[in-house]
Amino acid sequence: MRIIAGKYKNRAVTAPEGTITRPILSRVRKSLFDILQPYLEGARVLDLFSGTGVIALEAFSRGAASVLSIDSDAKALNAARMNHQKICPGESYRVIRGDVLEWIPRLVKQEKPFDVIGITPPYGQGLADKTLALLNQSPHWLLAETVVFVQRARQESLNLEWTSLEHVRTRSYGKTVLEFFLPREIPSRESAEKNGNLTNQESAVRSRLKIR
Repeated sequence: MRIIAGKYKNRAVTAPEGTITRPILSRVRKSLFDILQPYLEGARVLDLFSGTGVIALEAFSRGAASVLSIDSDAKALNAARMNHQKICPGESYRVIRGDVLEWIPRLVKQEKPFDVIGITPPYGQGLADKTLALLNQSPHWLLAETVVFVQRARQESLNLEWTSLEHVRTRSYGKTVLEFFLPREIPSRESAEKNGNLTNQESAVRSRLKIR
């Protein structure tokens, strides 16, 4: 497994044997980070269910300022730390071992909002829905331009209707699906533009995600 693009392109990422994590496929990673590229320069990234940290490494490679990774698998997180030290030791990387669902309420109280939030949990446990539900309960913690993405299996259902999060895009890659959300802190694109309430930055975010 290697980093797809950016300043650390082609650097090898180590994934230890025996972990329960599921590395995101290279072609899916490429498409994901092509979509995220406009939001990554100087970004604060939250990598939930992070595994060996390949998403963090790709984010750093494309200009992210800092990444916080959370996972419960000790072997995977040890690999994430080693990958960080081997590939980009100067980058601002924090790793937390723990239950993502328990940590999100703490982050809401302790951390500034993030620009990009990735949710890539094990399949078949309903963890993506539970994670989105926690974010949905804390709209004040999200920036108007925060991008939230979820990786799910094609056969796995995901609730796309939330009061504080707007589902804006779906991308499918065989058995893997990526879903993208933006906060509902602002009006819909059509009504906001009609009323002159959509800021240039918010409009640009939705335009880059090809929203309507």
